[in-house]
This record gives sequence, structure tokens and C-alpha cells, in this order.
Amino acid sequence: MFKHIAAATLAISSLTACQNMDVAGMVGAASSLFQAATVSDEQIQALAVSSQQQLDSQNKIAPAGSKYTTRLARVTRNLRSYQGTPLQFKAYLNPEVNAFALPNGSIRVYSGLMDKMTDDELLFVLGHEVGHVIEGHSKAQARSSMLTLAAQQAGAASGVPILSTLSGSELGALANGLVTAQYSQSHEYAADAFGLKVLREQGRDKSAAVSALRKLESLSEGSASVFSSHPDSGKRADRIAAM
Repeated sequence: MFKHIAAATLAISSLTACQNMDVAGMVGAASSLFQAATVSDEQIQALAVSSQQQLDSQNKIAPAGSKYTTRLARVTRNLRSYQGTPLQFKAYLNPEVNAFALPNGSIRVYSGLMDKMTDDELLFVLGHEVGHVIEGHSKAQARSSMLTLAAQQAGAASGVPILSTLSGSELGALANGLVTAQYSQSHEYAADAFGLKVLREQGRDKSAAVSALRKLESLSEGSASVFSSHPDSGKRADRIAAM
């Protein structure tokens, strides 16, 4: 907390040395920086809902009755909620190999990834994403993204409150940041363990987790896949195999 307050103070004090800068705007931006550092869970959930709505409107969702929606419903039939957190799964008709989770329990998987995975492998990947929600990783990522935006506002002296009046482009940037989130190695390992837990709870073998990560390792080589920025999938597969 001290570091966040100091950062806000620095944003204000550095302004006094510049004659041509917007003082009121800079103070407002610094206040936004502090607000982001102290953002509540309710505000993060509101951001997640807004991001979900924007992302769903920008992507083609597999319609009811499609092979992707039918398969996704079958794979997740025992995963509609976890530890009291409702989960909502949808498939995007997109050839990219991708999946992501938002802090409100919205999980999206691309048809390109579904095409590459068996049902058990897909269950592991989705369980991994559920882990990011339940373990609070996606929430932490959202908070970090909001803090980054507040810092940018401070630099531009925009003075725009980070939560109450986000522009469309700012909301889009935050939503995209949640999709392309680069979690730490420890968070990825924890989410892997969670995905493995989901497999075991549903009577599936851990080999599905290992093979899913092997596939992601192969697919990420020389590609722009979101998984190419994750910690080495091969090492993660070895880690699970040794469990």
C-alpha cells in the first residue's frame, strides 16, 4: 500500500516543476492511480462483466446446437460451479488455439483449441482456467491492468476516473489484457494443479493433463498462440507426470 501511495504522491509532486502541465488533470489522474490500487472486489467483478459483454460481442459465439456448444456442455456438465462460484462456458468460433478466464467465472475457449484436444485434455485446459478464477489469479490480473491504466492516465494528465468513466478504448484495452494475461510461473503451476484436481475429481487420468500440455508445447513453437507466452509447457508436462 505504501508504494502505491508514494507513486500517487510522486505523480502530483513531479507536476509542480512543469509550468505548462494540467495541474487539476494530474491530481485527478493520481487519484485514479490510488483508486486502482485500492479497487474493491465488486469493482473488479463489474469490470469482468463489462469485459465479458464486449468480448462476446466482438467474437462469434458457437450457436446452440453446434458441435462445439454440444461438446462443451458435455465436457463441463459437472463443472457448472466450483466452491460456490458460478462458471459460464462458451466457445468462440475462431481457429486460434486459445482459452481464457475472467474474474466473474466467464470462461471462453476457441474452436481452434477444441479441435486439437480430446475431451479429457479439454477438461484439463478448462480446469486450468477455472483454477485461475478460484485461486484469484484472474482477479489479480484485472487489478494489475487497472493500475497500469491509472499510471498511463497519470502520465497523460487525463484525470479520468479509472472506474466510473472508462472510454470504449480503455475498456477494450482492459478486456484485451485479461484475454492475453501472462501469469507468473507460480500461478501457472497452481492452475495446472487445479486442472489436474478437476480431472481426478471426475475420475479421469492425469495422462490427459500431460498430453494436453505436450500438444500446447508443440503448437506454441514458432506461433503467435497465446500459450507461446506461458511458462514452458514441456516442463509443466514433466512436472505433472512426476506427481
